[in-house]
Amino acid sequence: MKNTRNSSNKSKQYEIRIAGSGGQGIILAGIILAEAAVLNGRYVAQSQSYGPEARGGKSTAEVILSDTEIDYPRALGLDLLVALTQEACDWNLRDMKPDGLVVVDSELVKRAHWGKVVSLPFWQIARRAGDGRAINMAALGAIATVYPEVSRDSLAEVMAKRLPPDKVAINLTALDEALKQARDFEVRTRPVDIKDEFEI
Repeated sequence: MKNTRNSSNKSKQYEIRIAGSGGQGIILAGIILAEAAVLNGRYVAQSQSYGPEARGGKSTAEVILSDTEIDYPRALGLDLLVALTQEACDWNLRDMKPDGLVVVDSELVKRAHWGKVVSLPFWQIARRAGDGRAINMAALGAIATVYPEVSRDSLAEVMAKRLPPDKVAINLTALDEALKQARDFEVRTRPVDIKDEFEI
């Protein structure tokens, strides 16, 4: 017999892609996000791709989150794109769902051809925390605001396991500052025609 329980409230997958360049810690951010989501009871599929260059090449991490089993491990339509370079923003918009949200670094991304765009100073947050390489953890702070089913405490727990001990405090500072600044997402989001260029 077919199980019709909660059939009217069928669960919806949430598909996230973090994109940037080699050296920004994109892959690590995806791994930490995925492991934190597991701690919060989510079903998770995580994948990554990167160019042959050690630094400067394209780098992406995808994390698919759901409260039911995931049938296909790759994103079919992004709910959230976090872009940490202009090239990453331009290249990945083609995979967005029509109502998806794009979050970009305010210093490194100056334009986005999309309707829902939020600009936050991830690189500046990381530098103020003490290490520009913490830009990836600042990005996770924004993601935790948009998708609160992954908690700050779970992210912090995984960070403590994955990062060198002497880097944990700096990265937590970047995470927390981004969480704080991202609380006004709704105010910062500016709806514009998707056909138009959104100058940030």
